[in-house]
Amino acid sequence: MGWFPVGLEEGENKWKFDIIPLLAVIGSSAIQKHMQAITASPFAIFPRLMPAPESLLDTERPTRPPSVKDVKIVGVKSGIELDELNFFANLIHNVNDMEEYEFRVYRISYATRDSEEGQNSKIASKVEESYRRVNRHRIPIKLKTFCWLNFVTLVSILITIGLYIWAGCIHDGTALVGLATMSLSTSVASLSARWYPRLSGRSSQAEVPSGDVIIRTRAGAFILVYGDDDVIRELYEGMEDCEYMFKGNTHHRLLGTSTLLLMASIILLSNCGSEMQIAIGVAYIILNALYWLLALLVEPRDLWDMSRYKIEFVECRPSTPDSSYTETLWAVINMTGSVEWVANGELIPQTPAWDQWLQEAKEHIGKDWDPVRRKDELMNPRLAYRNGRWFD
Repeated sequence: MGWFPVGLEEGENKWKFDIIPLLAVIGSSAIQKHMQAITASPFAIFPRLMPAPESLLDTERPTRPPSVKDVKIVGVKSGIELDELNFFANLIHNVNDMEEYEFRVYRISYATRDSEEGQNSKIASKVEESYRRVNRHRIPIKLKTFCWLNFVTLVSILITIGLYIWAGCIHDGTALVGLATMSLSTSVASLSARWYPRLSGRSSQAEVPSGDVIIRTRAGAFILVYGDDDVIRELYEGMEDCEYMFKGNTHHRLLGTSTLLLMASIILLSNCGSEMQIAIGVAYIILNALYWLLALLVEPRDLWDMSRYKIEFVECRPSTPDSSYTETLWAVINMTGSVEWVANGELIPQTPAWDQWLQEAKEHIGKDWDPVRRKDELMNPRLAYRNGRWFD
């Protein structure tokens, strides 16, 4: 007997492919990063092979897109205070990639009048208002039509079609039925998790203060966002949530159907011919590689269409070796022209020295002032600063 199997024909020394169906359920970690984008894609419901389709069979669906914790959001004039950054707002800022003590300034508005009216138009009749509430999830934000996720989905559809054709050419009925049940299992599971993002909007026409907000990261970086209250409410203040196409018993029935189809497909693919098992195994290796590359190289902001908003990058002050929290905070105060938001957001320690510093910062807005030196003087009253050096 040789070191390796030598053929596919019946016999003791042959290649065996009974383990091939396990490739169908490997790769959940590769698709978890973009799971919500996958189920929000309009192509998700197409029957196709996909790595780890059981990842879609979750009875506990997320109620909202993933937000960023460990940030502080403070309204410059509105007084609002939040402790997390919404998912779609982070697609704009990507706060996790900001350097320590970095400072950025953005101006965000609706790209067109239609964008604004799509979420915030005031409808007089109660019937029309009810209709708008039911259908508002179809309006704001969707996946880009031409993005890498849709490209990978299209490739998986084409690979599945190719496998169907090949199974028909070699008259492998078991493979045909197995591919059909596996493809339908993915389609039904994706349909059960199909969702649309829904954003919050203002329902009142009353005049409100400017919606400008300050975002401070855990690393001490700051972002100043200029925008009217409608945009700020939609992106930062309001609660994003997921509007699912199917809920309750319908969702559970779809999950049950998908689970049965998946189990049936595993049995059928285990009994198809060796040629089809090889072809299906190669297909899953390719698909796993594509989804792995998608998770590695593509970020969520590359998938979602944010053209609803006009985003202007006004200014960026990168971090330097000499940067400090006090210096960056002073730059933000100077830019906003106020200090009330600092106290409201508890962005400095509540001590007499810091209170004095904040009061002096307010008095020196728009003037030449050394915030770091003055802070050190207040923190160390015994020290004197002369000719660039501290003396006791």
